[in-house]
Amino acid sequence: MRIWKPEVFQGHSGKKGYFEGWYFKLIDEKEKCVLGVIPGISTESDGSSHSFIQIIDGRHGLSHYFEFPIEDFQYKTSDFYIRIGKNIFTNAGIILDIEEDDFFLKADLVFDRHFKWPVMLTSPGIMGPYRFLPFMQCYHGVVSMDHSIKGKLTLNHQEIHFNGGKGYIEKDWGTSFPKSWIWAQSNHFEKDKVSISISIAHIPFLKTEFNGFLVGLLHENKLYRFTTYTGAKLERIDYKEDYVNVRISDKNYTLDIGLIPGNASSLIAPDNGKMSTVLSESLSSSIEVCLSDKKGRLIFQGMGINAGLEITGRLD
Repeated sequence: MRIWKPEVFQGHSGKKGYFEGWYFKLIDEKEKCVLGVIPGISTESDGSSHSFIQIIDGRHGLSHYFEFPIEDFQYKTSDFYIRIGKNIFTNAGIILDIEEDDFFLKADLVFDRHFKWPVMLTSPGIMGPYRFLPFMQCYHGVVSMDHSIKGKLTLNHQEIHFNGGKGYIEKDWGTSFPKSWIWAQSNHFEKDKVSISISIAHIPFLKTEFNGFLVGLLHENKLYRFTTYTGAKLERIDYKEDYVNVRISDKNYTLDIGLIPGNASSLIAPDNGKMSTVLSESLSSSIEVCLSDKKGRLIFQGMGINAGLEITGRLD
């Protein structure tokens, strides 16, 4: 069943008021190219629909939204395979072929050495048991916390070799994004194979609301999970214009996170399936991470760069 394969297409192209999108982060070894590539579909409440590919250029603070006919969207339910026009997206890599006006992007990239978020019988991905609820506004999945990239990409006729590059993949699907959230991610730390993914949101649930969070820190091939459903506690969010401090703890560990915003680009987000909300996302932010046990012993401390960061809505 697809519920235990969060990476594959979860909806169907005729569903009204629905969106589904995958987020591929691509960074070359020399960190000259920092791209967010988001393929997806949008179906509005009136039934009109299209597929799309968004590109975020973190180095230049630019973004592009390319719309395709819904008929161009093809998928498999057995494996992670998405095709939009000439562009193909899989676990194993991506092929990009976009040329419009003054924008040119072609790529043939191969992914390897993935660290996937565990999928278990009672916890099919990062959302845990919440994934079984049929009426959530937005579902979230982490496909790959960290993987290597090799291949070649050409952006506006500049050829970039990705051998030794790093990538990250996640996705969202449902009707709308939450009204307030913090999202951050980095797998560019001084120490290799360290990755952090952070989602904190104000979530409508039936006739009430609650603050939920999904945080994972990968360190030395171990995934430290701090989530609402595991009993972790969001102890504080201290927000200043140029810094956000977050502390989350459970019975074994305390995780301190510092978010330092960088230059932002525009991102188109869904509202009842319609891609109509404009928000800001940075791919040049930084994340300070400090993980310690309950006896105060330091397990990991480091700074993640080339970080994705979104801070949207009211944080109070």
